[in-house]
Amino acid sequence: MTVLTRVLVNPRYGTIAVLVALSMIVFAVLLPNLRLVSASLTSSSFTLEEKVTLLTSLLGSIQTNFTAFSRSLLMVSAVLLGIQVSLVAYYVRQTARLQQDMGVSFLAMSLSLLGVGCASCGSVLLATLFGFGAMTSIVSPLPFNGQEFSILGPAILVIAIWHTVKKINQPIVCEVRRKYGKKI
Repeated sequence: MTVLTRVLVNPRYGTIAVLVALSMIVFAVLLPNLRLVSASLTSSSFTLEEKVTLLTSLLGSIQTNFTAFSRSLLMVSAVLLGIQVSLVAYYVRQTARLQQDMGVSFLAMSLSLLGVGCASCGSVLLATLFGFGAMTSIVSPLPFNGQEFSILGPAILVIAIWHTVKKINQPIVCEVRRKYGKKI
């Protein structure tokens, strides 16, 4: 059984992978409507049932606010992020050597989220960070209007997953110490 299979069939880590993937999808879908979500959740004029109904109905906007290409990239990024987070959680339980893997994972996650956006306004997160005018001048010359960040994110996530699987397969004891024992 491969490391990836061993980790993902474990109920603890499989659940982590699914929850992280779903959380990323929900976050990406609700991001363009963040003001509406915030206003409705903090409003006292909505009942709890109305708030839940509004949030669940906004999840349907993935069909209208995202192109088929951006939906596909979002799904791929979410699944890969869920796998990477579960692998890192497994790795943390195995060993404390995590700093480099976490850096690569964070970079991949950040790049995946930078490209999240709807068909009409492009990259919502980048526009939020840098302002719409600046983002228009940065993103408009790109051939996919900012979707390049969504493509780069999954690619880096695949590299991060490969690196983490490789780390999990390595013995916890260093090669020199294993070979020469406690003589060092």
